[in-house]
Amino acid sequence: MKKYTHAWLAFMAIKRLERAEIPANYKKHSLSLIDWFMDNRDFVMQGAWYPDAIIKDMATSHVHKYSSGTSKVMPKRRKLPGEYNIYNIGKETLKDITEYHVVKGNLPDRCDALVHSIVDNLKMQESEQKGSPISPTDNHVATLFFMLSHYIADAHMPLHCDERRFSDGDNIHAHIEKLWDEEIKDCYEIDSDNERFRYDKYGYPLKIADNDLCNWLEQEVVIRKFTTGWGSGNGNTWDFMSAITQYSFLTSYKMIPKEYDETNLTWDDFKNLNTGYNLIDYNKYILIDAIDSIAKIWLRTWTKYRRWLVKSAKV
Repeated sequence: MKKYTHAWLAFMAIKRLERAEIPANYKKHSLSLIDWFMDNRDFVMQGAWYPDAIIKDMATSHVHKYSSGTSKVMPKRRKLPGEYNIYNIGKETLKDITEYHVVKGNLPDRCDALVHSIVDNLKMQESEQKGSPISPTDNHVATLFFMLSHYIADAHMPLHCDERRFSDGDNIHAHIEKLWDEEIKDCYEIDSDNERFRYDKYGYPLKIADNDLCNWLEQEVVIRKFTTGWGSGNGNTWDFMSAITQYSFLTSYKMIPKEYDETNLTWDDFKNLNTGYNLIDYNKYILIDAIDSIAKIWLRTWTKYRRWLVKSAKV
């Protein structure tokens, strides 16, 4: 995904936590996270783009690529919450792709490590005296949150999880991501000089135009059921992100059937494939799932820290 898409998804995750119906046992933590985010939102574009611009670990931590076919190491087949589109689309693919295995990437590990790092840094911040030179700043912790959202979002891009090389040939991968970025740039006002969105009166990206994709997603962040669960059998961030990458891979094979690869599929032909869903549907379903996952993981990470505060008698 590209810069504006990553930053916008982070904002939509917070809007989801504010506007959707959050379970009662997470509500106070959600409100606290929203307030904290709004105090640190100006750096979301730089932070969410840091993994591509500075760290540049695209070949490993931005991907978790699977290959179809038999292997001695078949990953545990996981589940996702029932509202996830990639879960329901991916299950359709299991009729044809019954076996698969990981061939490259450590994206779930990267997400899990960042979650631990965020909680650790927040604990350090609370434990150090004010003005301590080793205490992490809010800007530092916010950057970790925004970096985490980047990796979570990348897991939802199906071609990040598919061994087929769709960045080669007609570069269908880049075409899809460019389309998403252009839709967002057309819809919201961007202060390019300062690398940030201009804000509306509620503190979210200022909407200046309408399009079908952004309008639908803004509606879904409010009305789609919000759950905090990882999905049956998943106990932590790593399990959840592993499940995301599995069904992202399976969604890729629904979008682009197994008889195609980078050598025999053009962008124009891809847009006209008859797979049961059109490209507009895929765009909507993938991006709302990404927003949901960012919101879910951010909230659970923040809640873990807040519950530690209670146990430490600091609240």
